[in-house]
Amino acid sequence: MTINRTIKRIIKMIIIGIVAMSVIIFCGVAIAHMVVFSRADYDQYDSDYNLVYDDIDKEKYPREQLIVQSGENDISAFLYMVQDAKGLIVVAPGHRDANDIKLYEIRYFVDAGYSVVCLDYTGCYTSSGNSMKGYSQSVYDIDALLDYIEADERFENMPICLFGHSMGAYAVCAELQFEHDIAKVVAASGFDTPEEQWQYSIKRYTGIFYPIIKPFNLLFIDLKYGDDKDLSAVDGINSVSIPVLVISAEEDLFYGGKSPIYDRQNEIMNPNCTFVLMDEENHNGHYDYFLTDAALEYAANNPIPPIDKELYREHDVHVMDMIIEFFDS
Repeated sequence: MTINRTIKRIIKMIIIGIVAMSVIIFCGVAIAHMVVFSRADYDQYDSDYNLVYDDIDKEKYPREQLIVQSGENDISAFLYMVQDAKGLIVVAPGHRDANDIKLYEIRYFVDAGYSVVCLDYTGCYTSSGNSMKGYSQSVYDIDALLDYIEADERFENMPICLFGHSMGAYAVCAELQFEHDIAKVVAASGFDTPEEQWQYSIKRYTGIFYPIIKPFNLLFIDLKYGDDKDLSAVDGINSVSIPVLVISAEEDLFYGGKSPIYDRQNEIMNPNCTFVLMDEENHNGHYDYFLTDAALEYAANNPIPPIDKELYREHDVHVMDMIIEFFDS
């Protein structure tokens, strides 16, 4: 009798321990997501290294702020209007990136004759919202911005192109399922679905422990994202026949290799989708293929401000020309 009682007590303790550990792991995943998608403000933006609008020639690159309703929040976007523009390029930043960090690309597009609009996502910088919510919110923010653009007579009959990097690349491709009249898309270093990307993010930081965490992470994804967990960039590309340029690095730390969109070439049926792999040494990571050798060398040798922000992020003219020629063609 005593032995049976002891065995029952042990089993009960094991069950309690398993339940407690399950709750802890699930809560840990939820907290991690809450932190990763917490509100981003300028006190977290590294303006000692990266451009802000006050750093550039405002007379040459004047801009107008647009306020767009996206769900329950107002998102802010900045329009750089060009007279007799070839078209409008909508620029989608990466995760936790301010619109300012895209000024390096924005100026190239403006100089090439395009009007440009770049947004801050929900919960970021000049936009409202207590948090960024999650990966799929970027798609809905782009969708709301495109609704606004299509209702503005200034853009009537103007070709609309999309350019995104990282989460922005995911957003501009997944958004293609929402049936806007888009002319062309450039997606650089993009992932495919929220589920895939959040799984890799957790796996990247938990390593060998991920098989234990995985069931709880999948449960969290189901509860947090619902059907949006499968809101796919590849499905977006396949929903259209417009030209799409997919750019990937060979050794992207954020994906453990090539970007997921690039890796799914055999699943992409859009006949006008082309792929470029950045595999040059020191220019084969998540973002460094945009930068010159001089920029990378300067960053390595000048780690402490004050620094030359223009040189720190100096863009490779060949990469930018490739993108502009794609939009022009």
